[in-house]
Amino acid sequence: MRRSLRTAGALILLSSSSTFAFSSSALHSVSSLRSAVGRPIPGASRALGTWSSRARSAPVMNLFGSVSKGISNAMRGGAGGAASGGGRPYSPRSAAFVDGAPSWETLKEEVLKTDVGKRLAEEKALREMGGGPPHTMNKMRLFGQKEEDVRVVLYRDAAAWCPYCQKVWLLLEEKQLPYRVEKINMRSYGEKPDWFMKKMPRGLLPVVEIDGKMVSESIVIMQMIDQLAPSLNPMLPSDQAELARASKLMNLERDLFGAWCGFTFQPGGFGRKFFEDTLSQVDKALQETSGPWILGGDRPSLVDFQYVSHVERMVPSVLYWKGLKMRGDPRWAGITAWLEAFEKRPAYVATKSDYYTHIKDIPPQYGPGDARGMQENEDIASQLDGRKGWTLPLEPLSATSLEPEIAENLVGGEEAARHEALFSITSNGAAVARFCARAAGEDVGEWYRQGGSSRSELADPLAAPNLDVVPDVDACLRYIAHALLVGPEAAALTMPNEGGASSATLRTALDYLRKRVGVPRDMSFPAARQFRAHIAWMLQAL
Repeated sequence: MRRSLRTAGALILLSSSSTFAFSSSALHSVSSLRSAVGRPIPGASRALGTWSSRARSAPVMNLFGSVSKGISNAMRGGAGGAASGGGRPYSPRSAAFVDGAPSWETLKEEVLKTDVGKRLAEEKALREMGGGPPHTMNKMRLFGQKEEDVRVVLYRDAAAWCPYCQKVWLLLEEKQLPYRVEKINMRSYGEKPDWFMKKMPRGLLPVVEIDGKMVSESIVIMQMIDQLAPSLNPMLPSDQAELARASKLMNLERDLFGAWCGFTFQPGGFGRKFFEDTLSQVDKALQETSGPWILGGDRPSLVDFQYVSHVERMVPSVLYWKGLKMRGDPRWAGITAWLEAFEKRPAYVATKSDYYTHIKDIPPQYGPGDARGMQENEDIASQLDGRKGWTLPLEPLSATSLEPEIAENLVGGEEAARHEALFSITSNGAAVARFCARAAGEDVGEWYRQGGSSRSELADPLAAPNLDVVPDVDACLRYIAHALLVGPEAAALTMPNEGGASSATLRTALDYLRKRVGVPRDMSFPAARQFRAHIAWMLQAL
């Protein structure tokens, strides 16, 4: 028999005294928790406001998902806009160019003959029934139970940008509690749907709906979910001494977050020592246990989830804006081992973004990182943001790459990564061509110009595609897809060598896409890396 939320058990909350406070009501008012989870961070930019002002940015569409969800709206010209043939005048390429690349149907048939294509197709079929491995496109997760057993609905951001959504998502996966997913765009990518605002007037993410009741604030959500099934993969220890240690570590995580903000969003080396010293405290705590997890044991806990979503973002941000290579530094060997342990877990891999995605998702959520006084870091920064190195041939990925990838996630090597990218684009190729055509259409970039830094520069809900460009962009994407399948040299043999004014327009359209491939929203990091580099190959060919 189901217990009501109000009797779900003791709810553990953080308090400012570094101890756990207990409440008999699992529906404790969120506003009364502000001093626990929303205390101000001293010192820097928008990121140094309150934790609760975090949910501001995420893409509304999945570029390679179902046309009926997400990208279809973007393909129609954005929020309420109609597709248009307007924009810059365009002289189409020849029929030989358009017809030279294999059709989407042929490419889809070919990728389904590969081992990767077969596996991904099987996983997609399982996802539709609530099964299969963790994946960003999951709409329901049953973990072997029945659909009527689902009590939880997770409302998370559509692009998997939000760190607070990520930790709740991770806990649900590791807890293996059945749940449904509703994806909501964040404000910097467009307006939230009216039906969601009626349920949650403040519009915050993440939100869970448990037995029809809406609950916000990630730390509260995680503890409530754990209490729904206390004996199912418990996320906190029952021992009082271990609970006290967990409480101290949760407060240390807030200290680390504040130190990261004080370093990343201030000029030069301001705040670096405090950030490094706080990292060393976290590393020491990790090395106090026998395994990689911060509370010990054979699997991550709620405390690990509280840390990992922001540590994941700290690694690329301090490398990109400050030149500090956190990962692999012997001073923080425990943190590196902990991250590698997470990367062996399918649930984490399904939620993890790449460095480029975080470089773009951090500014509209927290404010831009401050690279003033860091000119010597320009080479590293250019490798991470695509100005350098996103071209074929790519250096092989490894655990020691600038952006590392462990061996367990590189099974099949570059070929497997190419085939994953091919599977993704053939799932929605024609719609992606229309998406690219926005770069040659009307009002491109207008959304960002209207809202400035509080909106994502990658968002374009007001842009309408130039339909005159679509056939040629579609052909370019099919040449790229063919190159992912057979290699660039073989693919080039079927492509007529045409120049002309159309080349500049096509390059703009393809680069528009290259900058907007998101991880994990669209595909994994190894696949996205291959796809971006193959787009660069086509840019060069044009």
